[in-house]
Amino acid sequence: MFEAVLAPAAIIADAEHSEPVVKTLPEAARRMLSAAFRLEDPAQLEAVVSAANLAFPEHGPAIAAHVAALQVPVEPLTVAPLVVTGTMPEPKDVSFLEYAEGRIDINAAYTDGNTETSSLGARLKASAKRRANIHRLEAYANTGSANQTRTQENWGLSYQMDTLWTEDVFGYVRGSFDSDQFTGFDYRAFLGAGAGYYFVNEDSLSVRGEVGPGYRYSRLQDDLRADHDWVLYGAVDSSWNLLDGWLLDHDSKVTLSEPTTSVSSRSHLSTALTDALRAGLSYEVQFEENPPVEKENLDTIVKFNVSYGF
Repeated sequence: MFEAVLAPAAIIADAEHSEPVVKTLPEAARRMLSAAFRLEDPAQLEAVVSAANLAFPEHGPAIAAHVAALQVPVEPLTVAPLVVTGTMPEPKDVSFLEYAEGRIDINAAYTDGNTETSSLGARLKASAKRRANIHRLEAYANTGSANQTRTQENWGLSYQMDTLWTEDVFGYVRGSFDSDQFTGFDYRAFLGAGAGYYFVNEDSLSVRGEVGPGYRYSRLQDDLRADHDWVLYGAVDSSWNLLDGWLLDHDSKVTLSEPTTSVSSRSHLSTALTDALRAGLSYEVQFEENPPVEKENLDTIVKFNVSYGF
């Protein structure tokens, strides 16, 4: 019975296959046919098709075509649907300290007997990378006495920001402040900028150098006079990971000027005790070309220290 109702429409569709359908199927007829098809009852669909042909006789081919399209089986999806489990988390706000690393060195000594001496010192060297900038911080403090007489008293602080221009070339801005009561200078302040280069930049060996102009202000101890002059600053910093947990660090800084040239150098050899603790030996040199009156131009010191890395 159902086939009999669809047959005339199908014959008409075949006969007019080459002719375009002039009339567009009204929305009301489309909804009637779609609703009847979803009931999955041939009798109901047959009755609705007959009613549609009676109500819209001029749309017979369009009705037949729509019914035929409804009867075409739908193939299952071949692509897995996108499953959204929830709101995507917001990007993590990275802490500045997450990219920080450094080391704290502590040394102390005390002797008693014919000569009573004591010394205590600490040094911090840390860096933090954020985007194309590397922030470097150094600080140190030392004190010492012999037979209840002060023989050493100095401290200093420096900050430097490197901006990477390429993987090997960078620019820097540097500021430092140093105070040493036993070299004839009450304090010294420096501010400069320049460029640097990584000669070697590997996990086992790193060597970097930098050079640039700067301005130095020096206040002489027990003197109202102060020296201020333009200088040329240069530095070399290296770190070498040796075998079996041994590490050799070396950094040198040179400040050239007309009144006096200053050189500071520190070499540090250490071995790992744990993942964070190291024990080592450091050798430091301070040279002043033209020191204040009654002061030596060369100071050296050897220290045994314990380091904590982070």
